Amino acid sequence: MLKVIFLPLAILIFISANGQNKKSIEFSFIGRYDRHADYVSNFAGRVYNDTNKLYGTSYGANISYRRKISNSISVSLGIGYYKLKVDKIKGSMPFNIPGTRTARSIDYNDTLINLLYSTSKYHYNNLALTFGVNKIVVLRESLSLDFGAELIGYYGISQCYLLFDGPNHYSTDNSKPLEFGANATIGVLKEYKKFYIRPALLIPIYQKLKGDKVFYEDRNMNISKWFNGMGLTLRIGKYI
Repeated sequence: MLKVIFLPLAILIFISANGQNKKSIEFSFIGRYDRHADYVSNFAGRVYNDTNKLYGTSYGANISYRRKISNSISVSLGIGYYKLKVDKIKGSMPFNIPGTRTARSIDYNDTLINLLYSTSKYHYNNLALTFGVNKIVVLRESLSLDFGAELIGYYGISQCYLLFDGPNHYSTDNSKPLEFGANATIGVLKEYKKFYIRPALLIPIYQKLKGDKVFYEDRNMNISKWFNGMGLTLRIGKYI
């Protein structure tokens, strides 16, 4: 885990010490829609398993340090917040019962009667560390095509679940192993004298999440997906 976090930082420090080109502080805003997973889970040792298809619109923001290492290539390292959401659940009913399941059973202790609670929407609050590489292709003065790749590590801070038949929400602060994703971006770079903007289409390439103990999943469980998403990002930078 420490290698994943500190290797990009070491690379950027080395580049900063040796680079001769422009550097900037950059603010990023991200919104994306994902089909997060298609996987099988078991709740509390039941005699049947749940097949889960999870969908959600997530968003985040971060601040980055960016450095050009050549006329066309730059690297960046950023830290920020990412709210990973599950807004829709689809699954088969147990024992081949007709219909579609739209909620998941949840381990919630109401300290009184402990009825079987479930959730149809939930989200994870994450600290996000991002390492990115971008290449530009100049179209004309101050306007370029911008192609990028980024690796993001997610560290869970807290979680929140919408409850049925109980209080409105159930919040937790369960720890999870480091999760990560890889994205590609395609956009434009518009430069001004002291700042620039970089709007782009975000294409999720890979995402690996971990199990959630609230659903009785092993925290080391791997929930992986390739593609199955789309997003937008807007970066605003100030040259320093």
